[in-house]
Amino acid sequence: MKEQLKYFLGAFIIILLSTPLGYAAVNIVYANRNLTGEYVPILNGFIHAFMLIGILVFSIGLGNLLKGRNNK
Repeated sequence: MKEQLKYFLGAFIIILLSTPLGYAAVNIVYANRNLTGEYVPILNGFIHAFMLIGILVFSIGLGNLLKGRNNK
């Protein structure tokens, strides 16, 4: 159960911090570029990507939890 807790907490933290991580990623990847009309769609894409990563990490923890229950 301890290993799954790491996955669940990690996923929760990634999902909560997806907006600041998205802003930071856009500023790093597109530094010194003029993104006049495209900033918001690019930012939404990065935010959704981090949310998807959080959901995938959560599903890995859930899979480990169900797998551990079936083995016992």
